[in-house]
Amino acid sequence: MVREGAKCSDCHTNQTGGGKRTPFAHIHAHDILHDLDLLPIPPAVKAFNGEINQYLSIGSDLRVRNTTVFADTPNSAGRVPTNRAFRDNVQSNDITVNQFVLYGQADLFPDILTLYADEDFTSGANNREAFGMLHGILPWGTYIKAGRMFPAYGLRIQDDAAFIRSNVGFTFQNPDAGIEFGTQPGPFFVATSITNGTSGDKDVQATINAYTLLQDVPVVRNVLVGGSFARQSNKRDVGGVYFGSNWWKFTYLGEFDVIDDRSPSSATFNDDFASYAELNLLLFDWLNVFGTFEFLGVSGDRNQTRYTIGANPFINRFIQPIIEYRINNAPPTNLQGNMPELWVELHLFL
Repeated sequence: MVREGAKCSDCHTNQTGGGKRTPFAHIHAHDILHDLDLLPIPPAVKAFNGEINQYLSIGSDLRVRNTTVFADTPNSAGRVPTNRAFRDNVQSNDITVNQFVLYGQADLFPDILTLYADEDFTSGANNREAFGMLHGILPWGTYIKAGRMFPAYGLRIQDDAAFIRSNVGFTFQNPDAGIEFGTQPGPFFVATSITNGTSGDKDVQATINAYTLLQDVPVVRNVLVGGSFARQSNKRDVGGVYFGSNWWKFTYLGEFDVIDDRSPSSATFNDDFASYAELNLLLFDWLNVFGTFEFLGVSGDRNQTRYTIGANPFINRFIQPIIEYRINNAPPTNLQGNMPELWVELHLFL
């Protein structure tokens, strides 16, 4: 988004990002992905773009991951050393289907009325999104959608384990039913949603997410600036700001969220704020090398940090290998929070 200067809604059917890709994303795949196009595909063989006919189209994401987890042996007090990049022992090594989702889109009136579904088959069948969306006939790119959806909030990065996703409360694992209204005049985008929130109560969840994406800015090229707020219940609010820009071959992102949780029984009751910073370097115009830093502020001197380094070249428009090494640091009694992880992943997508 930031590297190429395109809004979420340019590349995804879901106007707030994630899920099925649009014809724009397929047509401009090489420019967006900077893929190598290495496979010896005969010139007469055309790639599938997900379009079955002018009314029906599909998409998919498959992620197969090998995860190696490292750990230290706890001492007699159940503690391990903190702030270490490497640990002594291999705790586990597992190959898993980390994600397998299918997307379906029916354009009842092309570019006007859309029926959309996002189905997760990673471990059985689980519907993530199912909504109808009216768009294309209102001014300023305005749209209205209703159904099950991911509420609009913050940077929609892929990693659900990131503190700005899991601890703030908006991941690809917790959709909610409701309605969303959005408008996107010029470089601006504003979306607000009202959804059920906690099942079985009388309360609702309300979010608002707004950003501007400026293109052709001198020196830095593209600039993203945005902010979000969510009233998740009568005892929990979150709010944050995020940004992104470029310089030369570098693209960088950041988000900072304040968490106000007033329910002592909540798992995030002691969380004060979550932050995220990411730096990407495009080498040789095809190899994306990246690093991230995360900080979770927790009351009682129980802060957590996370560092990640990795690389993810695109072999072609459908194939993306990824390697990441993640360093987790937490208080010495939090054994799970002090286990580094090595990920080797193959991502096939349409």
